[in-house]
Amino acid sequence: MYLTTMTHMESGWEDDTSQTAFLQHVEQLRYGLGLANEYNAKFTIESETPFANGARIWKLNILQEVLDLGHGVGTHSDIGFRRTYTVDELTREFLTRKAPVDALVGAENNRGTSGGGCPSDWVTAAHNAGFVYMDGVVGMHLLAVPLAGRPRPEWTDEYILSVGYHKDVPAELADRLYPFLLADTKDFEPDPDGVLLLLTGDIGRLDYAAEGGADACRKPDACALTNSDADNLADQIRYADSIRDRSKIAKLTIYIPANLFDPANEAPLRYFLAKMKELADQGVMVWATQGEVYDAYMGS
Repeated sequence: MYLTTMTHMESGWEDDTSQTAFLQHVEQLRYGLGLANEYNAKFTIESETPFANGARIWKLNILQEVLDLGHGVGTHSDIGFRRTYTVDELTREFLTRKAPVDALVGAENNRGTSGGGCPSDWVTAAHNAGFVYMDGVVGMHLLAVPLAGRPRPEWTDEYILSVGYHKDVPAELADRLYPFLLADTKDFEPDPDGVLLLLTGDIGRLDYAAEGGADACRKPDACALTNSDADNLADQIRYADSIRDRSKIAKLTIYIPANLFDPANEAPLRYFLAKMKELADQGVMVWATQGEVYDAYMGS
């Protein structure tokens, strides 16, 4: 069972227009990845266009640094999920976000994306853009799947657009532990001839874990990072290990916002990393980048 992370360098940031903002984010990543390396953890950093363009404009290739430190790089595709695209239009949306990251680390190191869910065939579009896997799979991805092919009948368009657009899918942890290939969005069942590997398995955001997720943390500063968050995630990981099918590759993901990589959070970050190292030392899970899980799955 692999443990992975996502850190998104977001679309709304000003990294391509403000060197100060860009360097602040660089400092956060260097701090977080430095701590991770002390505990043999592996993080995955996924960039939208402002951050990748900032690395080019300000001549500081932080994404290559991420790779050099032994971590993973991917693309974050923050594409509007309420709009219907043609496959060609959606492919261009993915390519617009992929190209700046490719220019920094090479397409061979930028193989996957998070996001991109919408009412259009995002599987075909992501594949056409050159992606081989997708992580961060949430309710908005089901908008392209006919109602009869969705995991639960209550996942209507109305429910997704109003409430469920950012909820993890499949909804039950036992159902989202295992990566699977899709050929298109005609249904949400594994396709032997699939072209895009879905790396599901999300178990929430690091600093929201103790409170039970985003619904309890909507107010600013409502959910500070504490040791209880790590304890909660460790419990979830042990539970996943207790129910998983050991004949299959299983995978979990923790979302870690870049702004948590701050010396003010050093104590709870170290507690989290130590707690995960304990699980790794016990053989409960293995740290991996998102791309390494793809390689393991395709090689199995």
